[in-house]
Amino acid sequence: MPEMSGIELHDILRTRGHHTPIIFITAFPDEKARAQALVRGVVCFLSKPFDGDTLSRCLDIALKNNAGESD
Repeated sequence: MPEMSGIELHDILRTRGHHTPIIFITAFPDEKARAQALVRGVVCFLSKPFDGDTLSRCLDIALKNNAGESD
């Protein structure tokens, strides 16, 4: 994203009261960014390439964690 990082976007959304589950997908894995994202409550941090089972597990987690909530 040219204007800000995914972590910055996540922080802005949370500050504004949005609690949509977020899954990070990146082609440029960075262990520091991964750790920062997970500490902030991101559902998953996926590095390309990843398999469909991994994405499916992340989606299941996101949906279960967001059950009953609305943004």
